[in-house]
Amino acid sequence: METLFTPAHLHIAINHVPIIGLAVSCLPVLIGILFHSRGALASGLLAVILCAGFMPAIMETGEAAQESFVDGSIDPGMDVAGKAAFREHSHRAKATAPVVYAAGILAAVSLLALIRFPRQAAWIGWAVLLGCALSVGLSVWTAEAGGRIRHAEFRPAEKSPTKQPLQATPTTGTLPPTPHTSTSSDSPSPTSSSSQSSEAISPIPSPTASPSGSPISNVLPSL
Repeated sequence: METLFTPAHLHIAINHVPIIGLAVSCLPVLIGILFHSRGALASGLLAVILCAGFMPAIMETGEAAQESFVDGSIDPGMDVAGKAAFREHSHRAKATAPVVYAAGILAAVSLLALIRFPRQAAWIGWAVLLGCALSVGLSVWTAEAGGRIRHAEFRPAEKSPTKQPLQATPTTGTLPPTPHTSTSSDSPSPTSSSSQSSEAISPIPSPTASPSGSPISNVLPSL
């Protein structure tokens, strides 16, 4: 039985009072304002005051639970993500508590004004409704961080790293030689090729001097 009354268990048991209690309290307050019902308005305002009265106990048990985690009396301890969520939950709770207190104070003022100034109490009741709406929203915001302390399924999914595209690696082999295409400058002109072929086939011997001194007699055959 002692384990059921630890600060952590008590904190979990009563930390939903500002969320559920204030949300339910808004209904009789709204009915009392719209239908000019002093009984409904008074009951709703009293419920708001009681819900705001739970805030000191909620904050105290939360701080005691934090000390239990720090000194290691709670096993298993928190992981890295749980510690970050715990710090965030603590900061949010400190921002939410003053708003809940303000809603409770407005409800007390409206309840006192309801005795002698019913119409003025109705106008203050609208401010109480606004304070309750802000308190419920901030309490849900605080509880969201508190749920991530122990529950991994409440934590946002981690994004997987994007895969880098594979880069093409240069091959070590050599490319085949490209065939040489002859251009107009490489190809010989028709005149030069014909002259070279004629010289290779039938060269004309140079005339030699005959003993008689006539070069023609050595070239032409004798008739």
